[in-house]
Amino acid sequence: GDWFSVSPESGTGNTEITVTADGYTDAIDRTGTVRIIAENAAGTATASLTLIQQRKTPPGRPETKSLKVRARGGEVQVDAPQGYAYAVNIPSDITWIKAGEQNEDSFTLLFDENAAGTDRTAVLNVVNSEGEMLMSVDVLQSWSNLFPGEFVIEEIFFTGNLLEGSTSTNSGEQYIKIANNTDEVLYADGIMLMEAKINSATNNTYNPDIRPEYCGVQAIYVIPGNGTDVPVQPHESILIANNAQNFRADNPTSFDLTVADFEWYDESASSAYLDIDNPDVPNMDKWFCYSMSYWSMHNRGFHGYCIALPPAGVDMDTFLSDYRWEGTYTMHTQAGDFEMDITNAYKVPNSWVLDAVNLSVEEVFYMLSFDTSLDAGYAHCGITDMDPERYGKSVRRKIDADGYFADTNNS
Repeated sequence: GDWFSVSPESGTGNTEITVTADGYTDAIDRTGTVRIIAENAAGTATASLTLIQQRKTPPGRPETKSLKVRARGGEVQVDAPQGYAYAVNIPSDITWIKAGEQNEDSFTLLFDENAAGTDRTAVLNVVNSEGEMLMSVDVLQSWSNLFPGEFVIEEIFFTGNLLEGSTSTNSGEQYIKIANNTDEVLYADGIMLMEAKINSATNNTYNPDIRPEYCGVQAIYVIPGNGTDVPVQPHESILIANNAQNFRADNPTSFDLTVADFEWYDESASSAYLDIDNPDVPNMDKWFCYSMSYWSMHNRGFHGYCIALPPAGVDMDTFLSDYRWEGTYTMHTQAGDFEMDITNAYKVPNSWVLDAVNLSVEEVFYMLSFDTSLDAGYAHCGITDMDPERYGKSVRRKIDADGYFADTNNS
């Protein structure tokens, strides 16, 4: 046979013969025969040795792998069961997965794009030639191209720097940094940057409280792009500024934000309050803002911030049509309770959220802007309300021992 060899193949006298078999990965036994022919003056004699190589026994407890795939699909390589001849069985009703190349160590699966807006699942069986299970693969193809925690809010600078010789600040030098917290290139196209509607320093009761399912937001700016226009390298960040100006030119303790990757820009309805646009820095796509002039972050930190990615097919018009937050809230004051309508607000499903950060100040804290599943605590720059020491400080995410941004969902 071609799966074993004999050494030596010839000789004289009493000789020990070694039979060496190749490794075997198939599911059935195989056999071969070694024939020995001896010749001397008296004549010729023959003998035979039958070889049986036993099959590769399938595992008693086949391994189950879990595979999570991005909505954009493409090729995914999966480690094969080691030491087995195998085949990948894809159920006939799963048309969005196809088998690609396979070798001894791995096989490739080819995924179509998932534009359905919901996750889809499949179970693939890896079997031997007798159909016996070697391994199963539980596949989940997400509706999203990003998973929670892959992009995180690295830093929020909302306090502003004090102007030289003044007790005021320039809100235009506020910024937010968003970091790629993975070891692969990710694309930031379509990420929504939002400010919470719920003010953490206001004693309100919302009817109903939507936080277990949604983030209530009042400002929404979106990173432009068609899917692969805004690559972010592993552990790198993008800087989003209020105004991408060089504030250091007029104030030595300020920043040069002309290096920003994006800025949010508002076409103001008030000629007395006009926003400033840097034509050399791309603008965020503005989906909504409560302000009729221009938006700046609360400089004491009473509103949380979150980033999210909507499903395919949810554009600005669809979102504004389908996700308005309507309802009432009770405002509790020393003068009594007052029933109020919720206005200028939208709700973003928590399942879209990549990261969220609650902000507040202990002295005036009443409630978190976002559900505890997204952020169980809150961060701050000031110790007390109107704290004069808060200026020039930012909320900045810690880095863990492995060099990743710490994401405990608890500020």
